[in-house]
Amino acid sequence: MHIDKANITNLTGLWRKYGSRAVKEGELPLLHINTHWPHRCWPDWNAEAVSNLLLRDPNDVAWLEHYSTNIPESAVLSVWPSTAGNDKPLLEQQWVCAFEQTAMYMALDESVAYSTSSPLSFQVKPVSTLDDIKRWVDIGSEAFAYSIDRSVIEGLMNDKDVQILLAYQDEQAVACALLYKTGDIVGVHQVGVKRSFRGQGIARCFMREIIAACIQWQGKYVVLQASQAGQPLYESLGFSVQFTIRNYKKV
Repeated sequence: MHIDKANITNLTGLWRKYGSRAVKEGELPLLHINTHWPHRCWPDWNAEAVSNLLLRDPNDVAWLEHYSTNIPESAVLSVWPSTAGNDKPLLEQQWVCAFEQTAMYMALDESVAYSTSSPLSFQVKPVSTLDDIKRWVDIGSEAFAYSIDRSVIEGLMNDKDVQILLAYQDEQAVACALLYKTGDIVGVHQVGVKRSFRGQGIARCFMREIIAACIQWQGKYVVLQASQAGQPLYESLGFSVQFTIRNYKKV
């Protein structure tokens, strides 16, 4: 599988694990909708129906109106380059681009000691209790300025393809992350640092430990979707840019 497709497969696979339902209207593309947080909504962009629509007119989103009763007002419609090779933005008459992310990847090298620079006072541990989950959700909700559904994260505690991680500075939980593995691809998601601990190099230490954990998990590639603020850090760690993901909300 091409690494670009592997990134999206990992991302949408996690969204499905968070909880989603599929909606189909006649010959229109299949639409996936999260029933709660993270409120994502995405068509099966690799399907022939979508490719044909985008080849005719990359800005045609009229077909989404057929799903209007199924798409909640809180939905975030995520768009990335289709198999038609076209990544032009959707018309912004019905939808407006709320934020963009950059898909990135890195090939893992077992000969590199990614975690050697972490100070002794810094540790990364998997969540193991409901109290850990509460800490994780509290840190993530503060870091991203939205409310994470605690029940969704609790439901992933025993999933063999998921690692839920907390980072500790002097034994205080200061950062969170979630890893999701699809084949030999490990996706890094929900990396957040408590606001009062930012600017101390914690994100860099955490990412080095995460990359080392991905190697131990027998991953060959790490993929993620970076915010504008986070992209420079990932590039400095060796991640390469793939493409832009645009996230739309209803006007």
